This record gives sequence, structure tokens and C-alpha cells, in this order.
Amino acid sequence: MKSAIRLLAGICLTVACAGLAAAGELIELATRPGVTQAVYFDSTSPHPSWVLILFPGGDGRLALAQSGPRRANGNFVIKTARYWIDAGQATAMFDAPSDHAATGMGDPFRLSRNAVQDIAAAVAAARQRYPGAKVALLSTSRGTITVGNVLKRDPALADAYILTSPVTQAHRTQLGLSGMSWPGNKARVLVVANEQDGCFVSPFGAAKTMAAANGFDFIAASSSAATGDQCGPKSPHGYLGIENPVLDAIGKWLMPAS
Repeated sequence: MKSAIRLLAGICLTVACAGLAAAGELIELATRPGVTQAVYFDSTSPHPSWVLILFPGGDGRLALAQSGPRRANGNFVIKTARYWIDAGQATAMFDAPSDHAATGMGDPFRLSRNAVQDIAAAVAAARQRYPGAKVALLSTSRGTITVGNVLKRDPALADAYILTSPVTQAHRTQLGLSGMSWPGNKARVLVVANEQDGCFVSPFGAAKTMAAANGFDFIAASSSAATGDQCGPKSPHGYLGIENPVLDAIGKWLMPAS
């Protein structure tokens, strides 16, 4: 089993908690017949070592515009995008594709081949835009279903996979990652979970078990601050108050000191 890292509660220190200042570029990719995929690229470096493609939770709709996301600005991976940009990396926010722009993405689509096709187009655009950079798929909550599906169907597509607060439990018709496993996994994968996560579809113990069973690296966070829904960003599920320490730990895993 790969290594596990424990992260204790900390204090939100810098820009990760200050909101997102938009200065990037929105592009529309033709992915499937009659379907386009919006991706918002941003970086202050012409030669980042990593491009982090960001997959939010909920229904996945960001309503991207030239000014940035118009929805889900409080989502963990969206509001902390500036952290990676300030570290010299590039980010790419991934919106719901045009055929799901009105309704958002449910689990049947997130687990489909079509979803992988859309993401493959975004990865190709990232590699063309930043030659030599590696690509990581960074997801949270229901976004982990999309990334887990890519990891299952095309594990060589990205250089690293990061699943924070993974949705491991089925609920009604939404299966999450409950029926999925990755035997013989050879990709580089990190799972991050909060010991105090109160969201019923993403319990800490199940995330830890999933990581151990599939040979994924694992980071345990611990915090209790909450001002909203237990499955929302203003809770341990969204690492409220410890955003920067969590990102620091992910960064050390992604870019270990040589």
C-alpha cells in the first residue's frame, strides 16, 4: 500500500481563502458531435511545471465567462485556484459540457465514456498550451466521480489524479464511486479526506478504505469549522478554515522536493 500522510487542523493563511481574481482565458472545445466544452485557463507563468484541471462538486456547472466562473465560486477547488497560480502553476477550470449546461451533470453522465471524451479534449488543450507541463486532474466531492471514471477508463490520460472528499456512497439513483474499483492501478493517485466530514455520501472511513484497497496515496485532514450544509464548501467537507494547509500537503505530494 502506498504511503499515508496525516494533516491536522490549521489556519487559513493566504489567497486560498480570499476569493478568485479572474485574469485568464475562456476557450470552447469541440468534443463530441454538436457538443462544446468550456475550459478557463489561467497562469502567470509561461512555463508551469503542472496544469491542474479543476473539477468542482455539485452539478459541475460553473457558467464560465470571459471574467471567470459565475457559479460555484465558493467550491473548494474553484476558490483556491489562485493558490496554484501564485505557486507558478497553471489551472484549467472545467465546466459542464454544453449538452449538460442547463441541468448539470448527474452520475450516469459523469461515469460515461462521453465524459472521458470531453476531458481528453481538455487535457490535449492543456498539453498544447503548456508544452512540457504535466497534467493533474484535481477534483472534489461529486467532481471525484468524473475523475474516478477517467482513472478507470483511461488511466494514462493524466499524470496525476487527486480526489478530495470523494463521493463513495450511493444515494438513490446516484451511484457515486460506490461500485468502482481500480485493481492493479499504476497511475499516480492521491485521496484527501477530512476526519470530520459530515456529508453522508463521503464519509472519511470509506475514503480511507478506498485508498488502501487500490494502492492510492492518502492524506487525512481534520477540522470542525462549519457554517453551512455538511455537504457544502462551508464545512469540513470543503475544508473550511484549513484550505491552505490542505493545499500545501497536496502540493508537496504533487511536487515533492528533489
